[in-house]
Amino acid sequence: MSVLLSCPHMKHKIILIPPVYLLLCLLGTMVARLLVPSMNWIGYPFTLAGLVFLAAGVYLVAGAHRSLTRHATPVTFAPSTCIIEEGLYQHSRNPMYVGFVLLLIGCSILSGNILSFLSPLFFFVILHWMFIPYEEEKMENTFGENYLEYKKRVRRWL
Repeated sequence: MSVLLSCPHMKHKIILIPPVYLLLCLLGTMVARLLVPSMNWIGYPFTLAGLVFLAAGVYLVAGAHRSLTRHATPVTFAPSTCIIEEGLYQHSRNPMYVGFVLLLIGCSILSGNILSFLSPLFFFVILHWMFIPYEEEKMENTFGENYLEYKKRVRRWL
C-alpha cells in the first residue's frame, strides 16, 4: 500500500500510512522471535508483563479513536474538523500514537526477544520525525493560533 500525502504549501510528505508501519513492526517482532532465537532473553512468566503494555495500548488507541469519532474529525489524513482538547487529548496531542507504541512494546515483551525492541523504537522514530510534523503542520495551517496555544499546553507524547 503506497500513499503519497502532501499539500503544495506543506514541506512534509508521507509515503505510507501509520498502520502499514505498525504492521511491518509487528512482523519484525515475529521475525526476530523466530529467526534469532538466541536473543530470546525474556522468559515466562516475565513475558506476561507485555499484556499490561498491550492493554494500555489498546485502551489509548480505542479512547483516541472514540474521541475522534465523537467529534466527527477523521482518523485518516483528511482535513481535521476541530482541535480535540478533552479526554486523552488533554494529556497528549497524539494518544493514538502513544497507544501504538505501547502495543509494540507489549508485543516485544511477549515475544521475549531483545531484538524485537527495535520495532517500537523504529515506529517511534517514524512517527516523531515523519508523521507528527506533517500532522502538526496541517493543524497549524488549518487552525492557526488556536492550535499553537494547544501545543503550548499539551505535550506531544506524554
